[in-house]
Amino acid sequence: MVIQCISTVFGVLLCANAFAFPCFITLAKDNCWTNYNVKVVVVDGITNEEITTVNIPKGQAWARESFSCQPAQKFMYRASFNPPIWEKDAHKVYRAQRYWSMPGSIEPGTTAWNIPVCFSSDFSETPYPPDATGKCVCDFSTIPPVSPQ
Repeated sequence: MVIQCISTVFGVLLCANAFAFPCFITLAKDNCWTNYNVKVVVVDGITNEEITTVNIPKGQAWARESFSCQPAQKFMYRASFNPPIWEKDAHKVYRAQRYWSMPGSIEPGTTAWNIPVCFSSDFSETPYPPDATGKCVCDFSTIPPVSPQ
């Protein structure tokens, strides 16, 4: 009985890993947020489990993190930044405007999925920094593509 339970648990874990697929989150911060540290936490949209965290320090425009995902998996993102613009918002978290769903199946030749996220336009209720000038945009054209896995 014990051996049967152990083999069942092992089989379930093996099957779960069989569907794991390489994923990346590429986070860019728009040009208005250059002087801020930005952190985005990727959360499973069903279990609310934290999957990975991406940090972009002051002066840097983008960062990328890898993680394992599955077809049709959904994600939500939570962002924060520092230093705070207003003291009362020191620990405020900004949620993504929508969930991000992975494709339902892996197309032949696809070696990884990339999720491009722009701070601040992809998040709800983010303020504009007081020193923001001009149009705030993320420039994904300067970010190298994900290497084949």
